[in-house]
Amino acid sequence: MKWIREHISKMPSFNYLNAHLLTIENTIETNPDLCIEVCKSMIESLCKTILTNQAVAYNTDWQFQTLVKLTLENMFTDELHKTDKIELIRRIASVVQKLSEMRNSSGFASHGQDKQHTPFDKTIALLAYKTTDVIGGFILHVYTNSNRPNSRIHYEDCQPFNELFDEENPLELGGVILSASEALYKQDYEAYKEVYYSYLNNLKN
Repeated sequence: MKWIREHISKMPSFNYLNAHLLTIENTIETNPDLCIEVCKSMIESLCKTILTNQAVAYNTDWQFQTLVKLTLENMFTDELHKTDKIELIRRIASVVQKLSEMRNSSGFASHGQDKQHTPFDKTIALLAYKTTDVIGGFILHVYTNSNRPNSRIHYEDCQPFNELFDEENPLELGGVILSASEALYKQDYEAYKEVYYSYLNNLKN
C-alpha cells in the first residue's frame, strides 16, 4: 500500500486508515475473504471522509460505485480534459464496483456464509490489495492536488501554518508555553479557518 501510505504521511487526519491497511496486508494469505472485505470498506471510508471534508452531501444507501464516482467528480474542478477525466472515473468506478461485488459474495464478516462456503484464494486477495492501493492512492493524489477548498479542516493537517502562527503569536500562561494555533482551533474554529485560508491565499500570490 505504498501509494496510500505516501499520502497518509502528509495528512495525519487520515492516520485512522492505517488500521485498515494493516488488516489488509496481514490477511492476504491467511484470510483472503476478510482482506477483500476490508479493501472495500477502506475505500468507502476514505470517500466519505473526503466528501464530508468538502461538505458534499451523499446518501448512505448509495452503491459503492456511485460514492467513488461522486468523490472524484467533485475534486476535478477544472474543465481541461474533463470528458477524458469523466471516462477515467467511470473505468475506475467499474473496478471498484467489481471489488464490491466480490466482497458481497465472499465477505464472511458481514455476510453470513454456510460452513461449506469456499473462500477466495490468496491470488484474488492479492488482486484486491493491489487494486485498492491504486484506487485509494489515486483518490488521495487528486484530493491533495485539488483546488477545491475543504469545508472541514483538521488541525493536524495544517502543521506549516500552525508553526508559523505560533511563532508570530507567542502564548504563555502561568509560565507554560501554549500553542496559539491549537487554542484558536479549539476555541474559535471559524476564526481559525478564516486565518488559515488567508494564509493559503498568500502562498498562491
